[in-house]
Amino acid sequence: MNAIQVSIRLVDGGMQEFTCGHELLHKLHSLQSQGLAGKQLIHRLITDDWGAPPVLVEIKDIGLNGESLAIRIPYT
Repeated sequence: MNAIQVSIRLVDGGMQEFTCGHELLHKLHSLQSQGLAGKQLIHRLITDDWGAPPVLVEIKDIGLNGESLAIRIPYT
């Protein structure tokens, strides 16, 4: 199984990137089903302890069948 790629664009122009397991997608879908979006969703999914806050979180994955997944969550 491929790792999930997470890119976080920060308000100061910086960027944070990391990889994680597919449990992040399960948590994402669970939080979205609870009605969370934007800032609240990012806080619960990743963290609420930012130096420079994010502008956008992007989650990317390429499945075993070659299909790509790209989820963009604005920090609003």
